[in-house]
Amino acid sequence: MSNNATDELLNYINAILADYATTCGVEPFNGQIIIAEDMRKSYLALRGNKADKNAQNLHDIQRYHGLTVQPFNESDTFTILLNKDYIVESINKGNIDWVGTLVHEATHVNDFKDYYKIVSPRSWDELYEYGLHRTFLLWTEFHARAIGHYFLRKYTLNDFRSTDHISHIMNTELPFQIKYMVQEMNSTDDPDRQLYVVVHFLGRLAVWQHLYPTTFDANFIKGLTNTNPWMEEIYYLFTKYDTLEGIHPHFGEFEAIMDKHFP
Repeated sequence: MSNNATDELLNYINAILADYATTCGVEPFNGQIIIAEDMRKSYLALRGNKADKNAQNLHDIQRYHGLTVQPFNESDTFTILLNKDYIVESINKGNIDWVGTLVHEATHVNDFKDYYKIVSPRSWDELYEYGLHRTFLLWTEFHARAIGHYFLRKYTLNDFRSTDHISHIMNTELPFQIKYMVQEMNSTDDPDRQLYVVVHFLGRLAVWQHLYPTTFDANFIKGLTNTNPWMEEIYYLFTKYDTLEGIHPHFGEFEAIMDKHFP
């Protein structure tokens, strides 16, 4: 990717982020965007001696499509890493799937900023501690998947609200996502990984219902989750509130569902 192409891409990225901020009524992204040739090296360079040195985690970072990197201090800004290889692969395939990744990560940034104001942690790093903030970390994955998927559809499809797209969802997207979710859940005994996969699935489902409420109505949701009614509970809890400020007082309800079904 030439310097000119990179500059054009960054201009396009900034336009998408501006659209995201305006559409969702959130703070415009004011951090750094890095098109990373090596995700692991870029992450290590940003985090320095505070970087997670776990070998498996670093291996995973290398294959991420995108990553939100938290600042050291409260006054510093977030950085979004976008995997250059993934972007080039998308371009070569004639798609812009990376748009969903970009907005997904930007949503995380705003969620973390909002959560910081609510809980007043000792540092940004504390918010990434699963033992302390598991509920938030799973909710922000749901939220980021939903917003990211919405903008992916907006920038990929002609007249993305058209009902013409419903057949593709029903015949292709939904079966694929169900199969992926089931495979991933059956491949691990880790409840956090299982819930991570579930909330991502529910995030996509929330977008489909938002765009096509007549098709993806309450009866459809119930039928889809009939063997796992706890998924329906999580879905309606998460979709009932549009903001972190709204859902945060109800995190205990999510914890109760997790404790019951993922002790």
